[in-house]
Amino acid sequence: MRRSRTVFLDGLALDRLRVLVLGIAVAGATTAAVTYAPVSSSLLIVAAAALAGAVVLFASPTLAAALLGLSIPELQDLTGGHLGVHVAASDIVLVLVTTRILADATVMRRFAAMRALRPVRLAAIQYAWFILVLLVLHASLDSGVKSLQRIELFVIPMLVGAYVAIRRDHMLLLRAYVIATTVLAIAWPILNSHGLAGQFQKNPVGQLIVGAILLLVAVRGLRRLWPCMPLLLLGLGLTASRGALLALVVGLVVLSVMSGGARRRILVTRTLALVLIGAAIYPWLPSDVTSRLTSYTTTAGVAGSFAIDVRDAYDHDAEQLISEHPWTGVGVGNYIAGSPINLTQTTDPHEVVLLEAAEGGYLFAASFIVLILGGAFALWRLRRVELAAVAAAVLLATAAHGLVDVYWVRGNPLLGFLLVGMACGLATRRQRGATA
Repeated sequence: MRRSRTVFLDGLALDRLRVLVLGIAVAGATTAAVTYAPVSSSLLIVAAAALAGAVVLFASPTLAAALLGLSIPELQDLTGGHLGVHVAASDIVLVLVTTRILADATVMRRFAAMRALRPVRLAAIQYAWFILVLLVLHASLDSGVKSLQRIELFVIPMLVGAYVAIRRDHMLLLRAYVIATTVLAIAWPILNSHGLAGQFQKNPVGQLIVGAILLLVAVRGLRRLWPCMPLLLLGLGLTASRGALLALVVGLVVLSVMSGGARRRILVTRTLALVLIGAAIYPWLPSDVTSRLTSYTTTAGVAGSFAIDVRDAYDHDAEQLISEHPWTGVGVGNYIAGSPINLTQTTDPHEVVLLEAAEGGYLFAASFIVLILGGAFALWRLRRVELAAVAAAVLLATAAHGLVDVYWVRGNPLLGFLLVGMACGLATRRQRGATA
């Protein structure tokens, strides 16, 4: 007992020392920059404030977990598109938390978060390996940046998820996510009606809402947030995202398969409540929204028919590109096909398996399938662990949505891989408790 207390105090002292050193460094750098740098002092002060905020988040993983949950629904590119890659608020928080994990591993020899990911290690490593091979085959600065960002979208969320679960901050993150997504569900129709939706496109927004709904249905610790459910369902309906509705159905089916006994009875009760709330909301949706949600034909003049025609063209163009590069593809992030004349030119065919095959050939597409199904299989083996069922549900629901829309977009895959990491982290905690 005395030894563990000593280790805890030593760790606390090291954290305080780390914050002190970083604070002194920030203050010194700010003073020197304001004095000598040939740019406006106001800009430097803003940059110093941002850096100070980063120091606080780096030093406080609990605060960072809460901020990460709040930032996931914030999809907008903070760089304004000037860097050629999409950088959202959640990316910055993820990088800061990952830096903290690596610092702990280097300085204090803490590798728990990395070891916790053993159940999904093979699935993740093989896909990352294929990305690096493709980078060698299609070497360029742009391809390198996009390849690293692709890896960041699934490796870092799993690592951070395991870390926050081991620290028992995972429920704080999930509560923050549900609350932030509920605010987005309320605000998005207002922004959209005034032409201010910007980068909050309806399909990613719909998938974010589906993630929050599945969390409320599956996670007992979020039951106090059930009053958010009607608002989330209303927001989901107003997005008119048919892919998000498909994802919701897939997620509920996966939850049913992964749950058993008392969990399944609770799940059935909550699903029935979900259906009743949805049935009560549906008649109040605008007629153009209900028409789009229920229309799946290409008849001219029918709501949503043009989108279906365009998706068919996307599929044809992607298949043609795959036939030209069946084994090596065109490289990660290098996809472009279609014609600007008939409005079908795109950098994503809105079908993730076709995208993977076009970027890296048939083997790369198979590797992506292994990533998703391998993760789901690992979660099936951990199904008695808290969050394993909802992690599998969100992971597979997002993949299902990716079969009819863009998958590798900010917000879409992030929650699923975060939950995968959380389930692995909770499994590690459970094993520690059993052997203690």
